[in-house]
Amino acid sequence: MRYLETAIRCRRGAADAVGNLLMELSGGGYAVDDPLAVQQNRSRWDATDLEPGDPEWVTVTAWLPETDDLEQQRLRLEAALDEIRALGLGTVEPARFRWVQEEDWANNWKAYFKPLRVGERLVVIPSWEQYDLQPGDLPLYLDPGMAFGTGTHATTALCLRWLERLVRPGARVIDVGTGSGILAIAACRLGAGSVLAIDTDPVAVEVAAENARRNGTPVEVRRATLDQVAHEGADLIVANIIASVIVEILPDVYGRLKSGGRFLASGIIAEKRDQVAAAMTEAWLTPVGVHEQDGWVAILAMKP
Repeated sequence: MRYLETAIRCRRGAADAVGNLLMELSGGGYAVDDPLAVQQNRSRWDATDLEPGDPEWVTVTAWLPETDDLEQQRLRLEAALDEIRALGLGTVEPARFRWVQEEDWANNWKAYFKPLRVGERLVVIPSWEQYDLQPGDLPLYLDPGMAFGTGTHATTALCLRWLERLVRPGARVIDVGTGSGILAIAACRLGAGSVLAIDTDPVAVEVAAENARRNGTPVEVRRATLDQVAHEGADLIVANIIASVIVEILPDVYGRLKSGGRFLASGIIAEKRDQVAAAMTEAWLTPVGVHEQDGWVAILAMKP
């Protein structure tokens, strides 16, 4: 099977919008060639074929499967790029296309995923990379495959940094929409007593379970929604999804948290922060903190 590699060079401020568009069209993830990340991490990467460049520009790449409606998707892409340009986020260049075979597509994105320190102790390490850990480092060995979550996106990084402060020894944690399993694995590394990771995507469930095995972390992975999980008196529930789904699951979050338990919600665009916070209050959850990065927001709430 062939894939249409779609690469779009844009100003940094437009990168998330372009990435979200490509993720919607491809049904999978996307890769970001970020010269700033190369400059910041080159001394720690023993070898990379990525070269530093203008830090104000990034290249966002995704791979669209060859299907009967591919030309229609390409036209949708061009129209949506015009809409992004109208938002004034920065210059977005025309998309560049080339055909790649399935085996090439499956490995091309790996050039963009390098070891990454997130927070004070957590280090995300691709399973195919070598990395010299420092004393106190907590490694997260990851092969995300087709599942979301490498730690490079702001929504995941916000969660990881907050987990370092939230997870207590022996805590009971539920990760909703686990994707690659990165947050569930991090909770285990930070000392959680039990971690349940759920997702409705069978690919994500398979990937998360494999990553948990790779790390030797006892994460229980299920294909399920939160309303299908028995009341477990969780100390912490984390959901890195989207605002509309976060609002939808709030009653189930409340029912599965113990008194004093925390709910960490991420994947929220900044414009919807107040809407989500208000919905939390209506669901008897008290917002107690907000962090923002690159136009994305994570909100921490507590069950009284």
